[in-house]
Amino acid sequence: MKPAGSAWRRGVALVAAGALVTGIAVAARRIWRQPAAPPVAAPAAGAGTIQLGDAAQRDAGIEVVASVSLARRTRIKAPGVLSLDETRTARIGSMVEGRVNRLAAQVGDRVERGQVLAELHAPLIHQLWAEYRKAVAEQKRALTELDYATQAHLRAQRLFADKAVSLQEVQRAAADRAAAEQLLEMAKTDVRRSEENLEHMGITSGEDPSGERGEFIPVRTPIAGAVLARHVTQDTAVTSGMPLFVVSDLSTLWALAEIDETALPRVRVGQPAEVSVAAYPGELFPGTIIFVADTLDPKTRRASVRCLVPNADGRLKPEMYATIALGEETPRTITAVPVQAIQELAGKTVVFVAQEGGFVLRDVVLGQEEAGLAEVVSGLGPNERVAAAGSFLLKSQLLQGAMAAEE
Repeated sequence: MKPAGSAWRRGVALVAAGALVTGIAVAARRIWRQPAAPPVAAPAAGAGTIQLGDAAQRDAGIEVVASVSLARRTRIKAPGVLSLDETRTARIGSMVEGRVNRLAAQVGDRVERGQVLAELHAPLIHQLWAEYRKAVAEQKRALTELDYATQAHLRAQRLFADKAVSLQEVQRAAADRAAAEQLLEMAKTDVRRSEENLEHMGITSGEDPSGERGEFIPVRTPIAGAVLARHVTQDTAVTSGMPLFVVSDLSTLWALAEIDETALPRVRVGQPAEVSVAAYPGELFPGTIIFVADTLDPKTRRASVRCLVPNADGRLKPEMYATIALGEETPRTITAVPVQAIQELAGKTVVFVAQEGGFVLRDVVLGQEEAGLAEVVSGLGPNERVAAAGSFLLKSQLLQGAMAAEE
């Protein structure tokens, strides 16, 4: 017979074994009933490669799409402002010191080329008329002297033929006639110079030969257009160079914008442009690039661009804020992917390209984004399959794998 202590120890062992079996069964039952964990992308041995089967991709919500080829014009939209076409704008100032005697135009008037806008009274005009009348009188005197010298020369020639005078007398008469002709030419030159001085002031001597009615200097517009500004009133004292009027032909305007230096290769003179303003939402006004600055603004690091915009109907107004679309004239073929496929990793722009059993990381260079698609300038060709929706999960798993490798 075995001792009683051995039997007690054997019973304790049996009870412990039963409890262990029961615990294992309960644990197994819990594990069996617990739902399966979602698939996790496992980084492969190659850097930037993630192994992930088709089923795991679907369970993780990763969508794979193919890059597409599109015809697109590179459009650069820049804020800008409409301004006067300076080639069709006249800023008219006073040429003399004087006083405004009469105003003949108001702001908003439409004027024709050469139309009188105002009249100025200036002491200078009396001096110019005096010089003109003196020059005319000298011309008349020179003409009389030439007539006398001509007659004397002819008479001396007849007398010499009759042997009544010597050859020396004939030669002296010829010299007097030549001198008279020179004096007449000088007098004509003085008259012409006096007329030009009057014409410079807008006065034509032929309209008023005596100068009795020409005591006021007319201020004329050199172009046809609208009077946009008037800087003087009746009886205003003016000085030489003082601004009087601004007249502009508003049938064309300038659209001014500034673009980043990186956009300069895609913008050149002669390309079309499109201008939109808040006053006419949804409407585009065509224009043409006529100037691209040769230098950058040292503060903004941007280049100025000037566009010519037709405005025959006058709907566009100077100083309107505008959005100006610039860029390539003809469409070009590009490769594009959904913007969801683009990720930033270690300071680089990347996509996850699908391959057999997973994805591989690839660096790309992007262009312009439009309508939810990003242009891929380099790094990806057309019809290559990339992860779009869910690509962020691949980026996260790749970062986790890199951290685990460092540990």
